[in-house]
Amino acid sequence: MTLILLIFCYSIVLIAIVWAVLGGIKKHLALVFFGFIQLFYLLFTPFVKYLNDDYFAFNVLLGEDDFFFGLLILGIHLVFFYTGYFTLQLSSSKASVGVRRLELSKNRIMVISILFMLIIGINSAFGEVSLIDILIGKEEDVVTLGFKGGSNWFSNLADSLIILVCMYYFVRTPKFFNVFAISFTICLFLILGFRYRFLLLFFGFFLMYLKKTRLTKIFLFKALTIGFFSFYTFMFISENRINFYTNNLSNLNYSLSNFDYSSIGENTMGTIVDFALIRSCRNESVVYDFGESMFVYPFIMIMPSSFFHNGEKPYPAPQINAIDKALNVPRSYGQACTFVGMSYYAFSWFGVVVFSFLFGMLANSIEFKSDYSNLSFKKLSILLASFQLYTRGYLGLFLLPLSFMLIAIFLVELKLSKSSARKS
Repeated sequence: MTLILLIFCYSIVLIAIVWAVLGGIKKHLALVFFGFIQLFYLLFTPFVKYLNDDYFAFNVLLGEDDFFFGLLILGIHLVFFYTGYFTLQLSSSKASVGVRRLELSKNRIMVISILFMLIIGINSAFGEVSLIDILIGKEEDVVTLGFKGGSNWFSNLADSLIILVCMYYFVRTPKFFNVFAISFTICLFLILGFRYRFLLLFFGFFLMYLKKTRLTKIFLFKALTIGFFSFYTFMFISENRINFYTNNLSNLNYSLSNFDYSSIGENTMGTIVDFALIRSCRNESVVYDFGESMFVYPFIMIMPSSFFHNGEKPYPAPQINAIDKALNVPRSYGQACTFVGMSYYAFSWFGVVVFSFLFGMLANSIEFKSDYSNLSFKKLSILLASFQLYTRGYLGLFLLPLSFMLIAIFLVELKLSKSSARKS
């Protein structure tokens, strides 16, 4: 029965992706994006675990019934996700969507990009570790990532750079600027840590490139070539990030054959965390938080510490404590569930049904369809930010990068909106 469930889950996703490709991939980019996440981040590890007869979730051995029930919940998520998607698809299929012109100021995008880079750089001067010292190699003892500088909020402007870089291609910014800005952005991403930014940058650029380019054999060849070099670049940066971070450039690893590919699989363990969390909820070793981690803690995250007793926020969220207990690991493991585990921990299977349906409707609502305006980048921001929500199962990790991407778009559009009002 476990194998049947696995085949069922894979079949749902693959059928949806084939439908998207045959129905016009440019109109269903979000569906393809989420399909990739489901195949790789939700289904890959359960499939490997089943083949190897390995039911360990870190320090906890799952029973076969725990594994089966976890897959059942995952199957329910996929069914209701696509039910939500196609429900909205059917209701909006007859609606005509106008093609609107893309209106973005090239100079404003360039100025805002440089401004944000300067803010991140200046912010570094107020931290315990200087960004300049890292770049020139003075901080030789620094061996961990996640550099924040003086203010974590300013360092998060790096999320704004993701959407700004995606705009360069469409407004045709000068090549010399692209080389400088993208290179400096990558340096900042390396120092700030969090490899998700590299993934979002790649996904964002690739999806918008798909939208703009005609699908031909030449395009397919270019896409495969770009995909290969993007994968190599990601692995190269991931493999050498400590060397970059400490300016130890003499020990860089360039060989594809010597890269540690196990790190890829380690990033797909969220579903096994889901299974362990669901198991703990079922045997009542942890209790449901009824949405506290999902809805309350994002507000706690943005509130000043002075609002709380002794200036200390009530961290971590119940969901995080429940995950550590379910896996029998300390917080230093840093494990997270997926959107499925988050939904189940909040409201059991009812939460999975409702939130999966709503998530599917959201996926359809942010499809670019034939729209080709500034709205495309707002939809792209929601799409990219949802990667964190889907793979890390925490609403705050969706709202935070989304907010900074939308701030960048707001600043880019601000002058255009005023001039449009004057013309009216």
